[in-house]
Amino acid sequence: MDEAQKWNAELDAVLRSVGVVDRSFCLRLLDSYTYGTASSVGWVEAKMKVLLVRVRQGKHLSVFDLKIGKPMLAHREAELRGWIEEYFPGLNL
Repeated sequence: MDEAQKWNAELDAVLRSVGVVDRSFCLRLLDSYTYGTASSVGWVEAKMKVLLVRVRQGKHLSVFDLKIGKPMLAHREAELRGWIEEYFPGLNL
């Protein structure tokens, strides 16, 4: 496994277990999304899918809301999808 794959696998494990998208990671996701290449958008989609699985398992998430400047809790898929649509519209999820 190369370094990028290893890093992504570790990141996915943390997202699954901890369920936190802090301000820094939210901005990193947004940078990748707005960069707009297939690979950068695909990376964001992959991370969102990890978060969706967590919520579907009945586990809450903390996702940073840039508009209000603080984290919000997502207990249900609809709440997470609302946040995704706000910041990352049009993802193929």
